[in-house]
Amino acid sequence: MKNILLILLLVSNVLFASDTQLESAIFNKILKAVTAKEHPKVYIYTQNEALEKYPAAFVLVKHCKDADVVVLSTLKNMPEACKGKILFGTRYAHLRNPQVIGAFFWQKGRPNILFYRDRLAKNHIKLDASFEKYIEDE
Repeated sequence: MKNILLILLLVSNVLFASDTQLESAIFNKILKAVTAKEHPKVYIYTQNEALEKYPAAFVLVKHCKDADVVVLSTLKNMPEACKGKILFGTRYAHLRNPQVIGAFFWQKGRPNILFYRDRLAKNHIKLDASFEKYIEDE
């Protein structure tokens, strides 16, 4: 019985790690696209395990004022310095805030990406054709 429990625990860790790596890879592509920079500076407002564990092609900064883009886990008590930056959410509910240009979130075990066309235009962001299917009108 202990062996079965150990195997299940190991398998779940491997599966979770691959989800986290997938999430990080998706964030990398999105962050490069919205900033048009090869190594964008990213501030994580509160926390994001995928970005913190697998930062890859972006630079994590400690202060919002230094960031090109802010990845939000929550909108509560957001620092003033973040309000003029490109804001990207990690929940569908973040899209209710008109300053958030898009969101990447998990729904029913699948990754979802959504951008609003007018918010991208307002921030002078032009995404390449590979993102077209994720862009909607508000």
